[in-house]
Amino acid sequence: LASIDRRCSMNIVCNGDRLEMAAEASLYEAVSNYLQAADTPAQSGLAVACNGEVVPRDQWSQWSLSEGDRLDVFTAVAGG
Repeated sequence: LASIDRRCSMNIVCNGDRLEMAAEASLYEAVSNYLQAADTPAQSGLAVACNGEVVPRDQWSQWSLSEGDRLDVFTAVAGG
């Protein structure tokens, strides 16, 4: 991950892991960084909740994050 100026950064929690992000980061950027750090390819079957609220995928790039936000990233699994 790219180096982040700590004066212009924030910490969030994604699936229990602490992530340091740029202060103006969007939900889309956080999810992308999380998947990259976890060495997981981007998937179409993802759902994300921010502080317990599910965020529609078409809002990820406009959804601003704040210090201490908690993200939960879910993967849809087919089967029964």
